[in-house]
Amino acid sequence: MKVGILGGTFDPIHNAHIEIAKEALKQFSLDKVVIMPTPYPPHKDKNRITSNFHRANMIRLALKDIENVFFSDFELNKQDTTYTADTLNMLKELHPEDEFYFILGSDSIASFMSWYRPDVILKYSRLLAVRREDESSNVMDEKIFEIEHTFHTKVGIISMNSMAVSSSFIRTHEYSQIEKMVPEVVFHYIKENKLYQDDNINIAWSVNKITEDLQKKLKKNRFEHTLGVAKTAKKMAEIFHVNPNKAYLAGLLHDCAKNLSDRELLRICHENNLPISDTEEKNPYLLHGKAGAYLANTQYGITDEEVLSAIVWHTTGKEDMSDLEKIIFSADYIEPGRNKQPNLEKLRKIAKTDLDLLVYNILKDTLTYLESSKNKSIDENTVNAYKFYKKIIDER
Repeated sequence: MKVGILGGTFDPIHNAHIEIAKEALKQFSLDKVVIMPTPYPPHKDKNRITSNFHRANMIRLALKDIENVFFSDFELNKQDTTYTADTLNMLKELHPEDEFYFILGSDSIASFMSWYRPDVILKYSRLLAVRREDESSNVMDEKIFEIEHTFHTKVGIISMNSMAVSSSFIRTHEYSQIEKMVPEVVFHYIKENKLYQDDNINIAWSVNKITEDLQKKLKKNRFEHTLGVAKTAKKMAEIFHVNPNKAYLAGLLHDCAKNLSDRELLRICHENNLPISDTEEKNPYLLHGKAGAYLANTQYGITDEEVLSAIVWHTTGKEDMSDLEKIIFSADYIEPGRNKQPNLEKLRKIAKTDLDLLVYNILKDTLTYLESSKNKSIDENTVNAYKFYKKIIDER
């Protein structure tokens, strides 16, 4: 059986989702398409996403009379962050005779290379990309070319007209403006259950949209460094069993305030009551982590406290960091674009086996550099972090 899988948050399901499923069925002669919602995407706060109960109910209602398109709660039953690679692996074990086709829209295609184990996804399924003839088509073609040549695969193209509808628009606009964007039964369900009112609005940006915005705001070298940190953090997270999507997101946003002047960094911190040490007051560039976390939250809609904290501490480090904080702190120092720091080859080897030893060595080298430089101030958090991790290593 040829089975198409259309995944996502579906908060809520809308007319474009349904048309994609229908076109996939028709254009690739699939036997069926399953709509498979995820419990919550790794870069968003699950408390700001409509409950699984409501999202599942809306999907069931929307698909009730559509032939060969079905709802699947396969991922919802896990009640946790899910990865497409793991889902497809399990599905193939359960149904080895089936051929799977994984359907992606333009945003997902653009960020696919940063996903967890794209090689595994392509091992167990063929990608089908929804291609619309609009201003995004050229960029999408470039991304498809990159995927095909990196993984020696062939991406199927689902051609369809552009539809001016998105779940984020539906969540953030008046009911009168969204009525024609969702099936009638879904619209009545939204109204009856008073969904998408005030505190239920999900404002988080997609990874692709964040990347595009940062490319515009950051200098070329800084943007390339940002991508290097995100990719390095993702690889390290996979090694140390940390959520790789959170690691990529934190790496992507770690320097989002780096383009701001010292005056602007101080203003953001003072006006929003962000704590400023004496060292930071005298050296405002150290505040780009705290200001960056603030912007990640207020501008990009990121509410995950682990991600925000990793952004805060990526420059100075601190005592007793979480594994995600250690990864972002380290990835910032060892990403492939770095070439001036001492002992990089040694550090990159340690990065594959021992997080605490890696953090200790980076802190040691950092303090050695700062102590030898007359114009560099040493943040007390860096000193305390060094003492903390030195003790851990010494007591092994």
